[in-house]
Amino acid sequence: MSDVLQITRKKQDSIDVVCMSGRLDTNTAIEAEAEFKTVIASGTQQIVLNLKNLNYISSSGLRILIVALREVKKRQGDLKLACLKPAVKEIVHIAGFDRLFLLYDTEEEAVKSFTYVAIDEKERRILDAIVSTLDIDEDRRRTEGSLQQSEILYRAIFENSGTAMAIVEDDLTIYLANTEFEKMVGYTNEELAEVISLLSFVVGNDLGVVTEFHERVRKRGDKLPQHYEFRLKARDGNIKNVYVILDMIPETPRRVYSLLDITELRKIEEDLRHELIRKREFLILAAHELRTPLQPVMGYLHLVLDDPDSYGLNADAKVILGKCSKNIDLMREMIEHILKLSSLGYGPEQMLPKFKPNYREISPRQLLISYISVIRCSSDIAVDITIPDELKLITDSEYFYLILQSLMYNIIQYSKTPAKIEISHYDDKINNFFAIRNRSAVIAHEIIPNVFKPYYVGDESKLLEKSGFIGLSLPVAKQMAEKLNGDITVSSNPENGTAFMLVLPKSATRG
Repeated sequence: MSDVLQITRKKQDSIDVVCMSGRLDTNTAIEAEAEFKTVIASGTQQIVLNLKNLNYISSSGLRILIVALREVKKRQGDLKLACLKPAVKEIVHIAGFDRLFLLYDTEEEAVKSFTYVAIDEKERRILDAIVSTLDIDEDRRRTEGSLQQSEILYRAIFENSGTAMAIVEDDLTIYLANTEFEKMVGYTNEELAEVISLLSFVVGNDLGVVTEFHERVRKRGDKLPQHYEFRLKARDGNIKNVYVILDMIPETPRRVYSLLDITELRKIEEDLRHELIRKREFLILAAHELRTPLQPVMGYLHLVLDDPDSYGLNADAKVILGKCSKNIDLMREMIEHILKLSSLGYGPEQMLPKFKPNYREISPRQLLISYISVIRCSSDIAVDITIPDELKLITDSEYFYLILQSLMYNIIQYSKTPAKIEISHYDDKINNFFAIRNRSAVIAHEIIPNVFKPYYVGDESKLLEKSGFIGLSLPVAKQMAEKLNGDITVSSNPENGTAFMLVLPKSATRG
């Protein structure tokens, strides 16, 4: 049985015979209406509609027939129906159209029956009223169909959502819940229908939060944020942290609750908080443990250096002990910095004290030479500096010194002895670039993205055994560079070794 409407026309004497087959419904009514308009516009006054092969006619199809009948009668003509199938004839009869149309068993009978019939005003009004009624009926049918489809779609989305959802009445009674909500609370929809309130699943201490928020939403509607958190107790006794997103259903007292299980997230946050506290405690302990043995060493050194003749020190010994004293001062500065870190917070953005850099003119070359003179007392290191003496920077000398100290310290950690460090400078129109390179040191490719992360140690076992390195030096140096509106990057490969690049804006340079 074809659902496609097929229309053919033929002339018999002065009468137009229109044959329809298939279905005359909402989908094909426009096509039929266009055909009738063409027939009537050609001047035809008598039409026989042969419905021998028409399988179905809807209210939309009936409306088209009434419109055609009205138009042809305005021209003192008529439209007659012939050869109706029982199913179609039954529809015409139920609609009462057998009183409006003349029905014939055969096409020949319908053709022979034609006489001119003028339409009077009363009949025109009746036909107009029928057309309007059919239009309204069709609109209602379409509206009901759309509403039904919308409800089916809504239920499908509601049920198949990966989020636990429930429709809740104004008194917090659960009206409807989807499968995910059933899984979350451990009750079926049938059990939830036994007048179970949402409050039944709220942990006692959180009841006040839920009821207060619900009451505020009831009074002020969408003027409040439509989300909050509470702890939910499921049927099996398990307690879950849930994040609630609340939305009103327009023109009803009902609300849609979407519940996200954030229990695992809260657990991770708690574990992270404990871990950060543990690291902070470790920093404090490590700093105090390192500072304690330095005190007597500093005391002995000052005692000897203040009166070298009493202890029989020659000039060379005084120089060596002086360098040792400077090295210990640097160690004390590092320990003090660690103590500052431990009291400031946990995140990388809190790695430095929050004060503005103290800018003044410095000589990068002289600063480097002073630092190298200290580290040479205890390390087999060769340093080649290719920075011009006349280069001057306007920067914070303490920050700049500590950055270089950190970069030198870290690049030596990966060195094979004897180490050779190359320090060079170049610039462009915007920035100064200071490169610190160790051609005998190579950092593994997978380590490079992590070297500026707090507490990260590239080769933990070796570095901790060698120097007690705890992975804070480079993150702090990078933070310092950023406070100076600069940056630090690192590159490493077997051909050129490892290089740290300190970038500082040229606007703060005097040459």
